[in-house]
Amino acid sequence: MIRLLLVLFALARPVSAEPMRVYSGEHGEFTRLVVELPAALDWTVGRTPKGYAFAVAGLKNPDYDLSGVWQKISRNRIAGLDIDAVSGALQVALGCDCYLFPFEYQPGVVVLDVKPGAAPKGSKFEAAFVNPTPAALPASGGTTKAGYDWLSASSGTDVQHPETAFPLPLPTGEVSLRPIRDALLQQLARGAADGVVDLRLPPPDRARPTADATSLPWSSIRIGEAPGIRVSDPDAFAEGMLPAATCADDEVLDLPSWGRDRSPLDLLSTARSGIYGEFDAPDPEAVLRSVRLHLYLGFGAEALQQADLLGQEGDAGPLTLYRSMARLVDGESDPDTPFAAMLDCDGPAALWAALARDRLPAGPGVNRDAILRAFMALPPYLRSYLGSPLAEKFLARDDVDAARVIRDAMERAPDADPGAVALLDAESDLQLGDSAAARDHALEAVALDGNRAEALVTLVETHFRQLEPIGSDVADALLALRSETSGTALATAVERAVVLSLGLSGQTEAAFLDAGAQGDTLADLWRVVADRAADDDFLRRAVLPADAVPPELDAALDLAIANRLLSLGFPDAALVWIGKVQPTDKPDLRLAAAAAELGRRDARRAVDLLSGLPGAEAAALRAKANLELGDLSAAGTSLAAAGQTDAAARTSLWQGDWSALDPAAPENWQAAARLTEPAPTDPAAGLLGRGAGAVAASTASRAVIDALLGSVAAPDGG
Repeated sequence: MIRLLLVLFALARPVSAEPMRVYSGEHGEFTRLVVELPAALDWTVGRTPKGYAFAVAGLKNPDYDLSGVWQKISRNRIAGLDIDAVSGALQVALGCDCYLFPFEYQPGVVVLDVKPGAAPKGSKFEAAFVNPTPAALPASGGTTKAGYDWLSASSGTDVQHPETAFPLPLPTGEVSLRPIRDALLQQLARGAADGVVDLRLPPPDRARPTADATSLPWSSIRIGEAPGIRVSDPDAFAEGMLPAATCADDEVLDLPSWGRDRSPLDLLSTARSGIYGEFDAPDPEAVLRSVRLHLYLGFGAEALQQADLLGQEGDAGPLTLYRSMARLVDGESDPDTPFAAMLDCDGPAALWAALARDRLPAGPGVNRDAILRAFMALPPYLRSYLGSPLAEKFLARDDVDAARVIRDAMERAPDADPGAVALLDAESDLQLGDSAAARDHALEAVALDGNRAEALVTLVETHFRQLEPIGSDVADALLALRSETSGTALATAVERAVVLSLGLSGQTEAAFLDAGAQGDTLADLWRVVADRAADDDFLRRAVLPADAVPPELDAALDLAIANRLLSLGFPDAALVWIGKVQPTDKPDLRLAAAAAELGRRDARRAVDLLSGLPGAEAAALRAKANLELGDLSAAGTSLAAAGQTDAAARTSLWQGDWSALDPAAPENWQAAARLTEPAPTDPAAGLLGRGAGAVAASTASRAVIDALLGSVAAPDGG
């Protein structure tokens, strides 16, 4: 109903170039992109030198939102995505011997699947890409098509209707139907926008004769619903959700009731009996019963086999839902699931819709309570098997409470998997920020099942959050599991865990050489190396040529690497990571740059960078720079501001100003200060007397200086 309203607006103005969101996901043997168009528009796909291009007709200056694409997929099949600056087409660069197969999932939603191998013969999408021309804007001042002017009506202005001839002129006499028609159109449009009116028209009745002007009343009023217009209760669903009419019947999905209080052997026997009827043809009702019982037992592949007995007949009715449930029970994905629009349903359909998705969307369109109710009603073995992926979807949605409910239900099952429960505890603790508790639960999960890739991945993540070392055996185990998880939804997480485990176990060079060290994983590896790597390993990677461009990391990590280089005595290498610094930059960046410039003996540049910076650290660096410049007075002031009073007093002494000596200084310093005072002379003493006094004073001064030098520690290295 909303779609028709959009079409009506499209008649009045061209489609605007609003951003089109692009989603992504790995689906085993292929990688999927989903493009959400602003309306049901024509699109085209064609070959380019680097892969394929996708474009939409009727959009001027199209824009694509690619912000979340690389969070779910690697670059193994899709090497890059870009928007052509000239044509505005979405360029898909391939990283493998693959082909792209597009299809329209529903009006306004286009799916682009990248699959390995050669494209099907005769595929029209293998032709060279030709960009469609954007829709031309209507010329101003020309004749307008007869109809209702939505734009004028929306602005509140009076609508000037040209006199037009209808296909069937109505004999209305002097009475005009245009005002009531406009009012009805406005109310219908408002009802369609609010979701209470369905504007779909019924198919034409070929049996009825075509009406003419004489058989049509010039005006009529109908009480009740007219054909093509359906009124629904606006309170039946919340804003942003789909109408309840799209939800599957709860009785059709009542899986807990299909095999309750019956043994598995009895259920299997019933599922296999009575399937074939007369003439060895499958009985549809028996096949439905068999599919339900196999689903109840958790046998998804077997349920699909039974559904296939009906052939094309099985593609309609409840079997469509059961086919999707069978794939989900076996842990497979189902891109074409009929549950896609049922997340808000108040019944078990919401659970299967949640299981069919890679992730749960944010916002009110997820019926959390219905999902949890349906999950709690499942048989215990299905709760144990389906609980972990469902809980992880809620954790990704920051709903730790829902994940905890699922975890408790799994633990209460008779044959509960303690490893899966411990793993859920670890993931929940990570979501809450308790890395220590998460590490303990992850260690428990690994101890219970060391071959579970999810447990090893979570264990590595807990160590990374605290930058704690990890044993090399974890990296070895993940390397062994890498080939097993390749092409699955876990592949990206395992690749990341391999790189981080190598870095946390001290195998720095191996971590950087690993194929998974790219993107966010590479940035996190640098975080590990900057904090934990041995000096030699760190310097081997962090010392770059002066004209090199450092990896794209966040500013805080760049600064941490630079500070460690400074502490190891590599100021030139530190400046490569710091980059160009201006006196207006952040204080911590200016401090690091000033320290690096001091290390390079450029005291004047250091003073410029420190200008106006408060704090003891800045004062100490400023004092050191002033000392190198020979400005003892400024150095003393800076040392005093830094709280280094003894050092400040020494600068006064270096200037010959012993009067500034602290009265509380030790006696040997006080005695040395008194030597700077004029020695008293005896006018009555003769020449020999004055000479003897000078010798005695010199001997005493030497003794005082020797005592002072003996009390001062020698400088480092000499």
